[in-house]
Amino acid sequence: MEPSINKNMLFDHFAGKSTPLQKRLIEEWLKNPDNQELFYLWLFEWEHLSPQYIPTLDIKLAQFKKQITEIQDEPHSLQKTDFQTNKPTKSQSKWYRYAIASSVVLVLGVLSWLAKDLLYYKTYQTAYGQTQSIELQDGSKITLNANSSLRVPRFGFGQNSREVFLKGEALFSIKHTIDNQRFVVKTEKSFDVVVLGTEFTVFSRERGARVMLNKGKVQLRYQLDTQMKQVIMKPGDLILFDRQNHVKKDTAKLPEKFMAWQQHRLVFEDTPLSEFTEILAENYGINVVLANESLAKRTLVGTYQADNAEELLYTIVEIFDLKVSKAGNRYILSEN
Repeated sequence: MEPSINKNMLFDHFAGKSTPLQKRLIEEWLKNPDNQELFYLWLFEWEHLSPQYIPTLDIKLAQFKKQITEIQDEPHSLQKTDFQTNKPTKSQSKWYRYAIASSVVLVLGVLSWLAKDLLYYKTYQTAYGQTQSIELQDGSKITLNANSSLRVPRFGFGQNSREVFLKGEALFSIKHTIDNQRFVVKTEKSFDVVVLGTEFTVFSRERGARVMLNKGKVQLRYQLDTQMKQVIMKPGDLILFDRQNHVKKDTAKLPEKFMAWQQHRLVFEDTPLSEFTEILAENYGINVVLANESLAKRTLVGTYQADNAEELLYTIVEIFDLKVSKAGNRYILSEN
């Protein structure tokens, strides 16, 4: 029979108060994979109520300082020395000890932060040319485009809002909750998308960002210089961000253009070849160089299947009657 383990027993265990018998019971209980997620969920809750790692860090630091103090001073090539004793001066030795102690505090702090981040969050990552469908615990569905990542809470959302962090591009179909809990998509481009239940796409890459709303209602919160601003979107709206986070509001003439990548298709609407090369780099990791500026301004129209990036590239070469050459990992396009 599986041992009966409750939250109070595990809280005592996290605090170092469990008996040898209780430890054995917990070990047996953890052999069941179904119990492991509950274990980490209660660990997450206990750490927030009792931040044990803070006093532990102080104790370790005090022990380290004591060890440093007990070490006899030794010559050091980068320290000024007393010419009679050839040893570091007293003030410099003290400074050296504090410098080492400060470095240890920094390293321990970084390691602690990284460990907690890995424990609390799960990251979905796609490779070049790959898409991935994700269903969250609240029933929301997300499709990641190529070369993108989505970070979500490992043990479910909080009580006030549902927050995820996106790098790259994704289609979101968000399920409305009975308690009207907000869903927030955070990006590294200094803007957030806030919704209750809707369908939209978010693009956030180095060359800029955009949000296209398909269904429902969306609030965009973004930072411009030192001010926080917001925009309310309705279905069909397209918001474009440049590199400085300036906003341009437009209407999506071809909404399917922003979702076609789910079927490995690309839809072009007077798209300059310069932008086409950026799309290949972002989604497939292919480096394409245009030989001259006039070539960069030529535009693409139509829908193209994109299962194979090189096949797509050579299709464009044939359409525009171009020459292609390869130098290392770069493709160079030039006019005949």
